[in-house]
Amino acid sequence: MSTNHLHDNLGPGLLEEVATGVFSYVQPDGTWFINNTGFIVGESGVISIDTTSTERRNRAYIDAIASVTSNPVTLLVNTHHHADHTHGNYLFPEATIISHSSCRNVMLATGIPDYRAAFPSVEWGSLEFRAPDVTFEGTTQIHLDDLTVDLFDLGYVAHTDGDVLVWLPDRGVLFTGDLIFHGGTPFALFGSVQGTLDALQVIGNKGAEVVVPGHGPAFSGAQIQEVLDSQRAYLEFVQETATEGIRFGRTPVEQALVTQLGEFEDLTDSERLAGNLHVAYRENSDADYEWVGFDTAIADMIVFNGGKLPHCVA
Repeated sequence: MSTNHLHDNLGPGLLEEVATGVFSYVQPDGTWFINNTGFIVGESGVISIDTTSTERRNRAYIDAIASVTSNPVTLLVNTHHHADHTHGNYLFPEATIISHSSCRNVMLATGIPDYRAAFPSVEWGSLEFRAPDVTFEGTTQIHLDDLTVDLFDLGYVAHTDGDVLVWLPDRGVLFTGDLIFHGGTPFALFGSVQGTLDALQVIGNKGAEVVVPGHGPAFSGAQIQEVLDSQRAYLEFVQETATEGIRFGRTPVEQALVTQLGEFEDLTDSERLAGNLHVAYRENSDADYEWVGFDTAIADMIVFNGGKLPHCVA
């Protein structure tokens, strides 16, 4: 089942029932601001896991839900604060929104950022800010009829400070948010390289039958270990690359520019290496490094990208 085309070169968002009453909504090609969502259909309502980035993409997602059920979305989980997962909150007026407390705090501090300089071609539409209504730390449960949905944080910074995983033990489905970029370059600039590595172990230990990542295709069965191993290998590569850069006295962007991506060259959004290295330098006890801020790290990503802005067709 699929929704309408948003970009002819990308194809439609893909709607799939990955378990009874549980749907993934995967948006190709999973690059900047083209994230995944999902929803759970019950007799009395619907739970949505995240929203998406632009008004047009959010309305397409709402149409996808409506193609399955006429029930309203009564609960909405934000897995983390990033805009591509929260911009559509306002389009679910009947829903109570739940997130980690840190997610809400960051959202309140930043509102709707102006991304036009970095992504000038994106048509954001008419966006309105809406923060989560209910927050938690640790674990909690939400219920849809007789189905229990476990929400839990990691207790440490990973992709962000306040990542939430959504686990449906009776259906074997795990929504990870941006702790996984399947087919894309993991991005730790707003979090921790080591924390993301630790999160992959937590994800693997759940024993899920189906995993829906924040970006890229959902995966199941033997693919789960393959994807986790691939994500882990990249993050360890970032740490090893940082160690090399520190040894030779290079800045993160200098090290990025002399690094061969090798087996990782086919991952989308490869410019993230420069940003990830800033985090890996910060986390390396041997580095004489002072955090330069997000703006400088993002500027270094553009330098690594040959002066080109990140690829974004949202």
